[in-house]
Amino acid sequence: MKSKNLVSLSVSVVFFVLAITGLLIYFGQGNHVIDHTHAWFGILFFIAAVFHIVNNWSSLTAYARNRRTGGIQKEFILPAVLVVIFAAGIGFDVPVFDKLANFGKGLFRGEKPKQGPMAQTTADSIAKAVEMAYVAAYNKADTAALATVLPAKTTVMTQAGTMLSGLDIQHNLLKQTTAEKLTAKVDKAETITDQLLIVRGTSTSTATTTPTVYTHILKEQDKKWQIVAVQQAYPSVQ
Repeated sequence: MKSKNLVSLSVSVVFFVLAITGLLIYFGQGNHVIDHTHAWFGILFFIAAVFHIVNNWSSLTAYARNRRTGGIQKEFILPAVLVVIFAAGIGFDVPVFDKLANFGKGLFRGEKPKQGPMAQTTADSIAKAVEMAYVAAYNKADTAALATVLPAKTTVMTQAGTMLSGLDIQHNLLKQTTAEKLTAKVDKAETITDQLLIVRGTSTSTATTTPTVYTHILKEQDKKWQIVAVQQAYPSVQ
């Protein structure tokens, strides 16, 4: 078995698969299998290309340099310039390269119609559902369910001005010797974007006699709405 033949044929076969998966991804037809196939065949192509270059080093250097003058061949300049232009254009995020990169996806998928603002009824429904899920998880001391609504990285400012995190709330819930029960009432839900809501409401707790007014920032992540920021305060006395 000739090593040069094996390497050359390997490069050709791997390049064929790499080219097909690359075109599918470019035209927006990628999925988990295609993406992983493209990634792995990219690694295989790199390995095969290294062996190909080693096996054909003398020929490649002969193509790149003029035997008589020792200078660089004109045929080498064009691909070198193209590589520099594309690398710089992509690296510096030149608009034309961004458009070129997304042209294929736009060709198949078309322009997505712009959506109008979220309906108030939808915002109210989302706010109430999230607040109910939060209260239910808290009252059951179910930290796993609580984490799906109030992630560990959520920033929480208490009535006293103390900064906590969602993880702190979960830990404090586990430390309770007497179960604390919450109730919450949504007063207003305001749409910022289709993935961001501001919810203002009032909550009461069996641990205190004073109600709390709160502001929750809700964000849609992975098709789930979560509380990503909390500010609590005692209501002002008129």
